[in-house]
Formats: sequence, C-alpha cells, structure tokens
Amino acid sequence: KIIGKESDFFSKLAVDAVKSVKMNATAADVAGYDAMGSSRSAEAAVVVPNGKQRFKYPLSAIHILKAHGKSSMDSHLIGGGFAINAMRAAQGMPTFVESSEGNTVKIAMLDMNLQRHRMGMGVQVIVKDPAEIERIKKREMDITRERIRKIIDAGANVVLTTKGVDDLCMKYFVEAGIICARRC
Repeated sequence: KIIGKESDFFSKLAVDAVKSVKMNATAADVAGYDAMGSSRSAEAAVVVPNGKQRFKYPLSAIHILKAHGKSSMDSHLIGGGFAINAMRAAQGMPTFVESSEGNTVKIAMLDMNLQRHRMGMGVQVIVKDPAEIERIKKREMDITRERIRKIIDAGANVVLTTKGVDDLCMKYFVEAGIICARRC
C-alpha cells in the first residue's frame, strides 16, 4: 500500500522493529565485519560510543504478517512476542495468550488428529446387545477425553496441530481456555 501520509508512523514502526532484534556481536561477527570493510550488510555491527561493544541487527528475524481488508494504520509491532497467522478452531477460544509472572506460555505442536477415537479399519466387532454399542461409543469418547486431558495437564496454553480437530475436542479446549489451531 502507499504510505505517503503515514510515513512518520511507518518509519517509527520500522526503527522499533530493527531495534527489537538487536544482538551482541560475537568475535567472529566482528572479524567478518572488519574483513568485509563495508557497512552494506543487513547484519552489520555498529560501534557504540565507548568503542568496544558492537551489535548486529539480523533483519531476517523480522517477520511481517499481512491482514487483508485491514487499514494500514492498524499495523503494530508485537514486542517480545510472537504472532501466528492461523485461525482459532472455535469462537469460544481466547484470541491471545500472555505470560504472567510465574506462568509461561506453553505451546503444544502436534502432528496427529485430535478427533474422536475410532476403531481401526478391518476391525470387526459382533454385537448382539444394543446397550453394548452405546458402551463402545462411550469408551471411544472417554479415550478422546483422556487424550485431550493429557495435553491440558501438560500445561499447554496453545495447541497447534497439522491435522484436524473435531467438535468434541474443541469443546474440551474451550472449557480449559486453550487456543487451538488446526492444519498449521
């Protein structure tokens, strides 16, 4: 987008973003910088007034997430945090998680389906009593609940999975106040 009128806003945003990735330069970084002899590099070290400490600013550590349909003035820097461009699995889940004193944010990254447990393919069960079918379905739901309970008991605040999440699992996550995103 054209940012002519908002150039002051975006210049401050860009400077703040670069300052947020400031790192102490190592001896190898300084030697490499001196050997290059130029300051063209995006990761160039800068001399501080005392003449001893140098820093580098890795621009590759700055990421821009685009939100279509929003105003350019809605842009903001997330300092000390991380943004993920993924949708919550259900509306009842929180929209963000912050760490507080003593409580850190724990993220569970899973490569498994969070769906109701079903018997495997090729398994044949012969049931004569309709009540037995209900007990089987109840046990399938209990297995799902136990699986989700283990994730919750591990202390996860955010659950990211590469597979699907069904309604039953989402219900448990909403009740626990956990953000869950599927197909990340």
